[in-house]
Amino acid sequence: MDMIRAENIKVSFGSLNVLKGVSVAVKPKEVVCIIGPSGSGKSTFLRSLIHLEHINNGSIYIEEKLLTQYENGVRKLKINSKQRRNILLEVGMVFQKFNLFPHKTALENTMIAPMKVLGKSREEAEKKGIELLQRVGLGDKLDAYPGNLSGGQQQRVAIARALAMEPKTILFDEPTSALDPELVGEVLSVMKQLAADGMTMVVVTHEMGFAREVANRVIFMENGVIGAEGTPEEIFENPKNDRLKQFLNAVL
Repeated sequence: MDMIRAENIKVSFGSLNVLKGVSVAVKPKEVVCIIGPSGSGKSTFLRSLIHLEHINNGSIYIEEKLLTQYENGVRKLKINSKQRRNILLEVGMVFQKFNLFPHKTALENTMIAPMKVLGKSREEAEKKGIELLQRVGLGDKLDAYPGNLSGGQQQRVAIARALAMEPKTILFDEPTSALDPELVGEVLSVMKQLAADGMTMVVVTHEMGFAREVANRVIFMENGVIGAEGTPEEIFENPKNDRLKQFLNAVL
């Protein structure tokens, strides 16, 4: 079973074709890293997987359940918002910007969605939130407000918040790009541990070392299409695509 399957995804913003037919399948416990130059469609593709971007063409399945389907701009699947929400509960997302509630503590930020969306009791949500913040190395910051946390700490709270919804897959959209260089490592360390624990992950990243070390599969996107795909060894050690070689020479 695929945790996520996208078939022939096309996205246009006006006359600009951002995605030109992208197909990706993600297996359970797989870590897929998506790399490529800015403007290649990486983040748009990731956002389209959870209905944050409107697609013009293609189908998206979450654990074999059809989430959305369009043909030439015409919606072919009719599901209501509750059905869509229930499908999307299987997928968490961590964004570039942390998007924490500034007036809520780290612990409260992890508790809100489980209580509001999953119907968890305050006691359940609090117990889980403490456990998750300890897991990401912030057991001593439960009562800290986002404004008193570093960028790396805020992003780790955001990861704990995503985990609190008990997703089976987590999408990461350049989770370290807004961080100072010295804070990147602490976030990547948490992500590496998640991968080691068997979390299914799709990661848009500029961190080539992370992609090389942690990914099962690396996808190189350029100009709205997949230019190359393979194991980290195939992508980084023996790239066959000229544009990929050019990209790697620029970033490594």
